[in-house]
Amino acid sequence: MPIENEYKFALHDPEGKLEAKLLASDHFRVEIRQGYIRKGARIREWHDLQSQTIRYIFTYKHRVDDDVIEVETDITEEDFNRLWSVREYDVTKIRFKFIVDGMTWDVDFLKDHGKTYFSLAEVELPEAQRIVPTPPALIKDYVLGGTGRHDKTLSNKRLLHVDYAKQVEAAFIAGEDAVQELVSTYQVT
Repeated sequence: MPIENEYKFALHDPEGKLEAKLLASDHFRVEIRQGYIRKGARIREWHDLQSQTIRYIFTYKHRVDDDVIEVETDITEEDFNRLWSVREYDVTKIRFKFIVDGMTWDVDFLKDHGKTYFSLAEVELPEAQRIVPTPPALIKDYVLGGTGRHDKTLSNKRLLHVDYAKQVEAAFIAGEDAVQELVSTYQVT
């Protein structure tokens, strides 16, 4: 089973310059509607904005010891719609993917009524690698800070709450102590 080994970075793009730069590029991009069904289970409508194709994906993640097992499979549109009707939460985002030095980076712009309210980057590393790479030149000037392995501060399930996302951005701007205080006091379901 595939082991998820990802590290996330909060980005700060208040004027939308990074998003505009990525939109003008030829980097792979998708619009994602992601719904959370129950603990560990989520569904995604994955709309490739270049080829105009749509995939429907079911994902299950579960922590086992110090690893997160991630299982994904394509599902039908009908099954997606059925599961969407019972989702607990959902988030919409535009994702850009690019490879730098053999590592795949995702940059997500989370949307609320079509407007970006938070941006983040993540890099997926080989299972045993624990050295977090420096963010690539394309995004480095926008990075506020990162989180460790298994840290939930920048999880999409938390960031779909716009008020939490705004507090996270402010905390990263204020510094590590503010981030730790927010994480220890903010209650997200």
